[in-house]
Amino acid sequence: MTKTAQPIGLDARAELRAWYLGRLRPRLENAVSAGMVESAAVEALDDQLGELLDDPDGPRPEAA
Repeated sequence: MTKTAQPIGLDARAELRAWYLGRLRPRLENAVSAGMVESAAVEALDDQLGELLDDPDGPRPEAA
């Protein structure tokens, strides 16, 4: 018997987005500042997660 993937619910998408913005994204920004990661790689990840989360602007943090 094969398993099929269930669609991700809105709550799960919001949770993933919040985790990315609140925990992973700041660490990636620190890694960019330290020269360990290229900013283009972080931008590409933003774009990919934006597509995954159905957010055409990507999961970028809001300006303060």
